[in-house]
Formats: sequence, C-alpha cells, structure tokens
Amino acid sequence: MTDVFRVLAEPSRRQLLEALRDGERSVNDLVHRTHMTQPSVSKQLRILRDSGVVSLRAAGRQHLYSIEGRSLREASEWLSYYGHFWQEGLSRMDEALRREPPARRRRRS
Repeated sequence: MTDVFRVLAEPSRRQLLEALRDGERSVNDLVHRTHMTQPSVSKQLRILRDSGVVSLRAAGRQHLYSIEGRSLREASEWLSYYGHFWQEGLSRMDEALRREPPARRRRRS
C-alpha cells in the first residue's frame, strides 16, 4: 500500500488516472488528453502499471490502459478508517467557534 501513496504523490500520475477515470485509453489518447509528451506518458504509465494501479490490454497493435481498482481500493479503505478522526476534530472546532463570543471572533479577522 505504501507504493500506492508514493505513486499517487506525483501530479502527472494523478493526471493520467484522471484521464483514465472514464475507461481505458491508448497512449496516444492519453498524450492528447494530458498534454504531456509521449515519452513522459509512457514512463508514468510504466510506473503506474508496475505498482498495480493501472493494467494494460493489447488490442491488435494498440495498447490500452485502464485503472486497476484493487490497490486504490485498499488505500481508500485504509484512509476511510481515519475519516472519523477528521470529522470529530472538525465538529469540536465548530462547537468551540459557536461558543466563542461574537466580539472576539471579529477581532481575529
């Protein structure tokens, strides 16, 4: 799972995943959609494929890439476990701000 977070840390890889969100795409289609160079797209796709985030399917002479959900699902499930901590913290902050006198809130701005 650590590899997934490392892979997703790179903005160009996230951009490729966004382009793949609606279904499989060829390298040329991804180059067009992302405005990245072909060598850059190929390099980032190789990293995404090696980490299990995307899969490759050959269709004749064309190579089609698509999102492989298993590794992303595992990362999402791991993050969702911590979601209640965020929500709980935001709820406490909201409650504290409601209790603060209005005059004091204006001075901070």
